[in-house]
Amino acid sequence: MMNDKTIKIFRWILRILSGILILFFLFMFIGETFFPPEPASSEPLSTIDILQLLSFGIVMIGLGIAWKWELTGGIIALIGFAFMATLNSNVLDFSLLLLYPATAILFIGLWAVSRRNK
Repeated sequence: MMNDKTIKIFRWILRILSGILILFFLFMFIGETFFPPEPASSEPLSTIDILQLLSFGIVMIGLGIAWKWELTGGIIALIGFAFMATLNSNVLDFSLLLLYPATAILFIGLWAVSRRNK
C-alpha cells in the first residue's frame, strides 16, 4: 500500500504532466488556427478532420476533469483517444501522442490506489 504522501506526490506529478499536455495541445491548436503555414489552404476541414479534432478535445477535457475526479476524467480521456484512434489508426504510430492515454490510465490507477488506501 502507498502512503498518503506518495499518493499526493504522484497526483501532482500527473496533474503537472496533464497540464503540460493540455498546454501543448492548446499551443498547437492556436498556432495552426491563427497562424497557418504558408501558403494557407482555403479548403475547409473534412468531416474526419473535424471529428478527430473534437475527439482530441474530449481527451483534453477528460484530462482536465481528472484533476478533480481521476476515474471520470481518465475514462473520458480514454474514450476520446479510442474514438480518435478508430477514426485514424495512424495516431497510434506517433509515440508522443501515446502520452495522452498513458496519462489517463495513470489517473485511473491513481484513483484505484487512493480508493484502496482509504
